[in-house]
Amino acid sequence: MGKGRGINVKLAHAAAPPPGASAFLLVRIAPQRTACFRFLLESYENIAYFTALEPKTALLKLVFSPQQRREVRGMLAEMAQSVPFSVEEWPFGPADS
Repeated sequence: MGKGRGINVKLAHAAAPPPGASAFLLVRIAPQRTACFRFLLESYENIAYFTALEPKTALLKLVFSPQQRREVRGMLAEMAQSVPFSVEEWPFGPADS
C-alpha cells in the first residue's frame, strides 16, 4: 500500500473498461414464485435485475454486467436451492435486447 498525506491509499489494479452492453439470461419460473425470486435477487445487492417478458408464464429477462457472469451464475445456483426455476442462454444478440 502507498501512503499519501498520512492516509493509507490502496494501489488500484488497472480496472477493466466498462462493458459496451449488458448481458442477458432467460429465467423460467412458476408465476406464483416470481415475488420470491425478486426478493432473493435483491438480497444479492443488485448484481442483476429482471423484467417480465411474459408475465402470465413468468418468462423473465435477467440483465447484468457481462463482467459479472460468473458471479451471476453462482448467485442463481444458490437461489435455485430456495425456489425452483430454470435458466437459459439469451437466444438473441445484444442488439436484439
